[in-house]
Amino acid sequence: MSEIKAVTFKNSEDYLLHGILHIPDTASAKGTAILLLSPGVKMRVAPHRLYNKMADQFVKLGFHVLRFDFYGLGDSEGELHEKMLSDLYGSIQVGRYVADTQSAMNWMESEFGLHEFVLGGLCGGAITGLLAGKSDDRVQGLLALGIPVILDSTDIDKRQFLTDGQMNRLGQGYMKRLLNIKSWLRLLTFQSDYKLIWKIITKRFTKNKNSAFMNSSSGESKAPDNTNPLFARAFFEMTNRGGKLIFIFSGADRLDWEFEEKFAGRHNDKINQLGDDLFSLHTIPNANHILSRKEWQEEMMQLSNKWLLNNIVAGRA
Repeated sequence: MSEIKAVTFKNSEDYLLHGILHIPDTASAKGTAILLLSPGVKMRVAPHRLYNKMADQFVKLGFHVLRFDFYGLGDSEGELHEKMLSDLYGSIQVGRYVADTQSAMNWMESEFGLHEFVLGGLCGGAITGLLAGKSDDRVQGLLALGIPVILDSTDIDKRQFLTDGQMNRLGQGYMKRLLNIKSWLRLLTFQSDYKLIWKIITKRFTKNKNSAFMNSSSGESKAPDNTNPLFARAFFEMTNRGGKLIFIFSGADRLDWEFEEKFAGRHNDKINQLGDDLFSLHTIPNANHILSRKEWQEEMMQLSNKWLLNNIVAGRA
């Protein structure tokens, strides 16, 4: 029989971290652990108890599953000093919780003798997994849901960094909502992003001369960019050492557009050289960022289970 137990362990700063460990039936145990990493401030449960549902599925496949709170979140010790969520997200995107992830793997090794791991998570949990797994040979794979490729901060106005593709999609969305009374209500009650709407309107009729600058070395015009400079390096470091990645995006989520335009499009040739066993990419049509509907969760789970069995379990045989 599988088992669920509350656990605690210390991170590198001596903070006590709290989590839930799902232990598979001995007969079906695969010898690999999956760590579900906290997404932003949603902690070890994730939106709509998504991590609980994922853990229940993965333990049936024979994986140990650990979901835990990073320091300063949930039941774990430590404090958050950021006043704005965007600043917290920005720190996560450059590796705030990498050390906690490594501490979790170290604890699983010492307590259970597990030496192989799959890191997974939604949004902030996904980028934490990529940064933690890029050069750690213990990490066999990354299961990333809605992974961000940009940087967040109160100092960053995302409107400045919208690509033409993003603005076209947003413009199409606004056009579709013209006949929606709720959209007009938002507009007339000052709930809409007027600067964004004006930017989209003016973009359709004029060239935004302020959105480009000249590269003095080449003379080429480049758009301002808020792409995470750590992302591409970590992605290719992990695949170059044989780490296996699956990225699952939601079709109605801007992170899907940003990945395509700010990473995939720029590195298309290198990505195409990777086999399907190293990198798998999927988009769930119409789904939102947190996969709130049952059918979206089920599709994500089917993709994840298939990937785990075909690329992680089969790869160990």
